Amino acid sequence: MLCNSPIEFIDNLYDNQIYIKREDKLPFSFGGNKVRFAHAFVRDMRAQGKNALIAYGSKSSNLCRVLAQLCFDESIPCSVVFSESENHITNNSKIVNTLGVREYCCEKSEVAKTVAKAINDFEQEGYKPYYIYGTTLGTGNELTPVRAYTAVYDEISEYEKSEAVSFDYIFLATGTAASYSGLMCGAAQKGHSPNIIGISVARDANRCKEIIKENTRLFFGKDLHLSPVITDKYLFGGYSFTCDEELSEIDFIFDKYQIPLDPTYTGKAFFGMKEYLKSHNIKDKNILFIHTGGYPIFCDYKNIKL
Repeated sequence: MLCNSPIEFIDNLYDNQIYIKREDKLPFSFGGNKVRFAHAFVRDMRAQGKNALIAYGSKSSNLCRVLAQLCFDESIPCSVVFSESENHITNNSKIVNTLGVREYCCEKSEVAKTVAKAINDFEQEGYKPYYIYGTTLGTGNELTPVRAYTAVYDEISEYEKSEAVSFDYIFLATGTAASYSGLMCGAAQKGHSPNIIGISVARDANRCKEIIKENTRLFFGKDLHLSPVITDKYLFGGYSFTCDEELSEIDFIFDKYQIPLDPTYTGKAFFGMKEYLKSHNIKDKNILFIHTGGYPIFCDYKNIKL
């Protein structure tokens, strides 16, 4: 059973009070928001009467790592489709490799075909495979991770009540937009309209907004006309790209607070949050940053072998 991740006050920044929700401290497979997603996917798999799982991601995928670990622990046959060459090795891919999963590597243009092969391979052995993204084209299962993350907004609300604090802004890294969508749906369920700022780490801001609006429409069965706030000003060229200023921020935060941020997700988001606060002249506010995990990627950056 998952427990709540803690919220910690860390410091003042531009006259704002900065808090961090430490999803990286969830006690499973180095933590992170993908722990919630992985448990949700496995519950959904079992609810559908299926008994083998297929994941997809890059060699640095936090989700593939957590799913592989969860499947190993629960004796679920697991395949992982990597959209990169076999020569690219990361801490996450090394962990996956130790867990007895079947690995398929392909180019991004061949993902649907490769997922179909993974499905067929399991079916030929008598399994009922579950692909986490639904169809081979990656549609049809959008709400499973979204529903998993509505609980995070509940935890934030509970903290606000117990500590008599109200967060004026919530910041987080936004990739597939499932975490952002879950927060927005959780807030809407309570009739709240918090300032949730997504720092895009992969996509054009308009594309992120389209995904979030579609997720909320699916979640509620109607269009609530919500207005997600996403900025793509800190992509630095795209997914996994970085810059010296971001890396310096990662080093500073770890040296001062012993909080590991990674260049792909949380480091980019934390740097983006600081720049957003400064550029929008936001002061005297309570700010919550959601640390979505990624410790193995932080270790890749620091050349630490897990």
